[in-house]
Amino acid sequence: MKELSIGKNDVGQRLDRFVSKSVPLLPASLLQKYIRLKRIKRNGKGTKRDVRLVEGDVLQLYINDEFFERP
Repeated sequence: MKELSIGKNDVGQRLDRFVSKSVPLLPASLLQKYIRLKRIKRNGKGTKRDVRLVEGDVLQLYINDEFFERP
């Protein structure tokens, strides 16, 4: 599990766009699936893909480590 905190530069972004920018190796279809299955949580709860992020939000990403590694 990885945790990402939302700073003031990332305020107002959609959840799916922020995660795709933070984890570029994760395919878009798998990202949508992980959001649906609640493997990506915002402040400890499941969320929708089009929610706007606010400063202080904490995202928990229950994603395999292979998507975080750089080739």
